Amino acid sequence: MGPSPPYLVSYILDDQPTTLALHRDGELDAGAALDFLQGLHGTAARISDVQVSRVKRSQERDTTPGHYRRP
Repeated sequence: MGPSPPYLVSYILDDQPTTLALHRDGELDAGAALDFLQGLHGTAARISDVQVSRVKRSQERDTTPGHYRRP
């Protein structure tokens, strides 16, 4: 079995929208993501509006749609 699909974490960091992809085994909720982000950016960072979504399909080799491929 391959690596687990990533989670896409979107949040506001010091009034700037930011996105981060995290690979986790098991579930990731907004509270656990906030704990991770505070460890990453420090406790002084203003982090708000944390949203977590699971990426169900990753960009794998040869998954580019045909109309973007060169002949």
